[in-house]
Amino acid sequence: MRSILFLLLLIFSSSVLHAGELLHSYVNEEDDRFVMHLDMRINAGHDSVYKVLMDFRKMSQVNDSITSSTLLESKDKKHLLRFVTEGCIWFFCRQVKQLVTVTELGNGYILSETDPTESDLRYGKTLWQVIDEGETTRIKYNADVIPDFWIPPFFGASVFQNRMLREGKKTVNGIERLSSSNGDE
Repeated sequence: MRSILFLLLLIFSSSVLHAGELLHSYVNEEDDRFVMHLDMRINAGHDSVYKVLMDFRKMSQVNDSITSSTLLESKDKKHLLRFVTEGCIWFFCRQVKQLVTVTELGNGYILSETDPTESDLRYGKTLWQVIDEGETTRIKYNADVIPDFWIPPFFGASVFQNRMLREGKKTVNGIERLSSSNGDE
């Protein structure tokens, strides 16, 4: 169940890494609120990585747990997106729907905010920072979510963190694979 929360955190969120790296991951859970930080390095240029993050039609290629991603409206640097994620931990599976507004803030920052009236989250906000490092790109990802569904208490923090790490690696690999196939502009 909590893997789905991780996928929601990786809105935009193979398990073998190529040259990409998950440098740091942090998850904290308190009173039904999940706060997460990922620090990734992608072996691809900034423009290609940014293009992959903003290509909402291909989110399932970044991470196959995202089963549906639909761009509903796009105006300037603001985009309305509906997506569905699916995931299981052991025998417990869940499909989670979200409606988010994604805003390109400039200087490599991308903000997404969840509409709780149209989502399976009571609250959700993520901030991506895409940093040009020359031949590689650094992505810092921060998320804060409160689910609007029951999570079984027997899923401990360590199970969730292990699943999050696997999903983080899968996402790094997906971003890098798609960025490399785009070619650097």
